[in-house]
Amino acid sequence: MKKLLLISMTCFLLVIASACGNGNGAFKDEKTITIGMNNYTENIAYTYVWKQILEDRGYKVRTVFLEKAGVWVGTANDDIDISFAPWLPTTDAPFYKKYKDQVNIEDPWLKNARLGFAVPTYMKDVNTTEDLAKVASDVDNKVIGIDPGSSINGLAEQALKDYNLKSYTLVKSSEAAMLSELRKAYDAKKPIVVTMWNPHWAFADFDIKYLKDPKNSFGDPDNIYTMTSKEFKKTNPRVIKWMNNAQMNDKLISPLLSQVEKSSNPEEAAQEWVKKHKKLVDSWTKD
Repeated sequence: MKKLLLISMTCFLLVIASACGNGNGAFKDEKTITIGMNNYTENIAYTYVWKQILEDRGYKVRTVFLEKAGVWVGTANDDIDISFAPWLPTTDAPFYKKYKDQVNIEDPWLKNARLGFAVPTYMKDVNTTEDLAKVASDVDNKVIGIDPGSSINGLAEQALKDYNLKSYTLVKSSEAAMLSELRKAYDAKKPIVVTMWNPHWAFADFDIKYLKDPKNSFGDPDNIYTMTSKEFKKTNPRVIKWMNNAQMNDKLISPLLSQVEKSSNPEEAAQEWVKKHKKLVDSWTKD
C-alpha cells in the first residue's frame, strides 16, 4: 500500500501540473483509455475489473493513482477518461458542486454505500455517536481517520462538532494507517474509534459496528458512480453503455475486496474475479 501511495502522490503532482497547463489530455493517446483511481480498496478492485474487461475486448487501458481530489480535477480537465470514485449525493458533494459542469456522472455501479464512525463490537456500551463522550479518555481523545483530502474526514469533523465532542481530535493518516491502528487495538482488545465505510473488507475481517448517527452528520447512504470526461462521453458511447449495464452488490463485491486486499498483486486478483464471473461480465458488455 505504501508503494501505491507513492505512485499516487507522484501522479497527483503530474495531474495538477497538467491541470495548470492547457488541459489537452496529457495522459492520453488515441488507443488508450485512462482510468483514474484512488487508494481505496473498492476503487482499486473495480478499476482493475474494468481494466481487464476492456483489455479483453481490445482496448489499451492505463491506470493513474490519485487522491480523490486529483481524480475529479483530472476528469474535469480531460486528462482522465473514466473514474469509479464519486460517492454521491453526500460524500463527494463538495467536488460535485465544483466540477459538475465539467464532468459526466453516469449510472451508479453500487448502491447504498454507507460511512460513519465505527468501533469494535466488544465496546458494548458504545452504540451511538453520543456515547463517544463516555469513552474519550479510553481512546486518548482520538478518532483515527484516513487521507487528509478525503471527503469522509470532512464529514467526521462535522460529526464531532454536531455531537459536541470537543475533546476529540480527528487523526488524519491514510486508509492503511487507519487499518493498522484498528488491527493493533483489535488484537489487544483495546477501545478504538475509526472512520469507516462500506463496501469494505474490514467488515469481514473485524467484528466492528457503525455507531448510530441520529443527527445524520454523515448523511444518507450514497451510491458510487461511474464518472467520465466530457470528451470521452462524445467519443466512447459503447464503453459507457457497458459500464452503465454493470451493477455490483455486497454479495458480489465482498469476495473481490477480500481477494484484492490479501493479494500481493491486486490486478491479478481482479483478473481472477473477471474470469470466475465471465457470464456476468459478458452480459454487461452485450451490444
